[in-house]
Order: sequence, then structure tokens, then C-alpha cells
Amino acid sequence: MSNTATVYSRAWYGDEELTLNFPTGWEVEILGPKDAPELSDAQIEKIFADPIGTQRIAELAKGKKSAAIVVDDLSRPTPAARVIPFLLHELASAGVPKSEIRFVVGGGSHRPLTDAEVAKKIGADVAAEYEATSHDFMDGNLRALGSLDNGMPIYLNRVVADADFKVCLGGIYPHGAVGFGGGAKLVVPGIAGFATMFYFHTFSPSRGHAVIEKQGSEPDHRDFAEAVARILGLDVIVNTVLNSRREICGLFVGDFIQAHREGAHFALDTYGTEIPEASRKETDLVVLNCYPLDSDPIQTGKALWATRYFQKAYKMALNPASDGICYHGLFDQIDYNRFLEQKAERTESELPPPQLGTQDQLHVWSEHFLVDDFYKKHRGACLFRNLDELIALFAEKLPAHAKVAVLPSAGIQVLAPEK
Repeated sequence: MSNTATVYSRAWYGDEELTLNFPTGWEVEILGPKDAPELSDAQIEKIFADPIGTQRIAELAKGKKSAAIVVDDLSRPTPAARVIPFLLHELASAGVPKSEIRFVVGGGSHRPLTDAEVAKKIGADVAAEYEATSHDFMDGNLRALGSLDNGMPIYLNRVVADADFKVCLGGIYPHGAVGFGGGAKLVVPGIAGFATMFYFHTFSPSRGHAVIEKQGSEPDHRDFAEAVARILGLDVIVNTVLNSRREICGLFVGDFIQAHREGAHFALDTYGTEIPEASRKETDLVVLNCYPLDSDPIQTGKALWATRYFQKAYKMALNPASDGICYHGLFDQIDYNRFLEQKAERTESELPPPQLGTQDQLHVWSEHFLVDDFYKKHRGACLFRNLDELIALFAEKLPAHAKVAVLPSAGIQVLAPEK
């Protein structure tokens, strides 16, 4: 068995291969997802021609004078630029004026994207020809749409609310609050104002990680998001499922509930990962590669789901955190400009000398996760800049024939029953 493993790393910042070199004599096991092949252009065209639960977009949008396309930000790995040309073709066929088609980055309370980042997300040509803005959840220029029966006030991005035709283009990834991202999540919290977002996060029960349908009778996060999307008049979704190479292997176009549920079932199967019983018991070190959710430091936690399944393993996560900016406005409770001012005023702490922790501690290799942000976010964990140095420390601690389990895309993998 090989003592090396090659994984993908740095989503949006190269999507490069990263090779992990472990000591001679170590046994490395790759525990990858089921996965699926990339869709061809012809397959994408066919999916747009036969949407789920709705008419074709070219028919739905006929007579509409304007359109808003909500896309997720770079904290999500969705390669929106791959499918946007197909979507724009549908809108053009419907007669929607090109000058009245606008893109909105529905990042919730995340930071706004730079022009260069918008070009990465929607494509340089599209960014040059269409208006694209980032949603500001603290902006006062929101549209008020009443409230839900539970009291949640509804304030949404005005550009989207005022558009005649509304599309959400995002990805379906495991998420603790809504089961799987995608669907109406780009409405709430994607383009929601502070009051809506605060109520949503504070008073709504979670659906659970990778849970597709509601558990019990009480409405949860996804129910509330979908209720708001219905009031908004969300016309259609375009949702992707990715493979372990960040390629689109599933595309679901249509009704924001029906298409999302079908996509979530496909995602559950595609991201499904078997962890053999022997691996659970015998693994000495589990390596969790945060890719493709490894551009945003905050997303590290989404790769840690598997740690509880290994009985005696040390834990190592790989997140270059290429973005390097650990901002979540709702929880930081400040707007992004003030956040930058505070950041400029503070002096960053030095990284402590590299030292291995215990089996219960998390060891994280990251090139750009700032020290103070890291230890605030991951109390009791250990941060390392040099990957080879971290592996060398494990070599001193673990047996000469240590067993290593590597989850190559842990950020989106989901535990599947052993067959």
C-alpha cells in the first residue's frame, strides 16, 4: 500500500493537486466519495430543455421585462460560469432585455466580492457585460415583504425583489441547518436583510446535516426559507452537484422545491462515503481535506463530520483558507467596512511553536488562516503552516506502520452505510 496521497486543494485559487508524503512503512487509505463524471455541454443543454416541475425557462420568462440571477459567493465552490451561458440563452430566447438582466451575489452576511472575484464566479465575459452586485445584509435599501406566521420579518434585496423574473443559481452541499444547501437558501439567508437573517438563525430549528426531508412536525430552517421564497416569487432554480474535482456532475433546473429535492437525493448518493469498520477501529491518523470548501477559513468546520467515526485516530484538517478573511457579519455584528477598520488597527499574534496536541485535539494545516482568527474559531486546536513539518511531528508520535485514512473532499462528503 502506498505511503502517499494526492488530493485537490485551493478551490478558486488554482484547484491544484497537493501530494501528502508520509513516512515509509505507513499505510495510506483513500476514503473518497462515490463520485460521478462531469456533465458535457450536450447534457447541460438537455437538462435546461427538460426542467423539473416547471416549464422551460425560455417559456416561463416570456413577457418579463427584467431578470435577477442570484449566485452564491466564493465560500461555495459552485462553478456558476459553466452554466450561466445556458441560462442567459434561455432568457434571451424568452425576450428578456439583456440590459435588464442583473446578477446579485447572495452571500448572506458574508463579505462583498471584489470585481476580480465576481469575474471568477460568473465568468469574465459575463462580468464585463452585465451588472453584478454583492448583497449587503445591513443595507437599508431593502424591500419589505411582510412577515411569516411565526413572526419572522421579511426584508430582501431590492434588485431581486423588484425583478420580473427571479433565478437562484447555486450548489447543493451538505449543511447542518438546512440539510443541503441550494434551493431557497439563496433567498434566506442569501439575499435577506439583518432582521430576517437574525430571526432565521436565532429562532428556527435546524434540519440536520445532509437530511433531505423535515424530521418531525415543526417547521425548520428550510421550511422558513422556502416560505419566504414563495412570497418573493422565486421562479426557478439552477442547482449544481459537484464531483471531487469540482466539476459539475449533476444539474437540477426547475421548481425550487422539486428540483432541489431531486438534486439533494443525487448529492447524497454522489457524496456518499463508506468508512469500513476496520478503518474506524485501526486508523491512527485521519486526514480531512476541506476541498472544495477550502477558500473560506470559516468553512473548515464542514469537513470535520467524520472525526467521530474513528475510534483512536489523531485528527488533521487541510484548509489553505486562500481567502484568508474570517468575516461573518451576522455573528461579528458589524458591517464589513468596520470589520476592515478594526482589522487594520490590530496586531496579529505570532504562530506558537509547532507542537503536536492530543488525539482529542484538531490539527490544522493552513497557509492563510490568521492566527488570532483561528484560535478564536477553533479553541484548543493546533495551527500549522508547514505541512511536511506537521507530518514529521506525527511520525515521531505514531507507530512505525501507522494507518492513515484520507478523505479527499471532506467538505462535501457524507457518511454512507457500509455495503
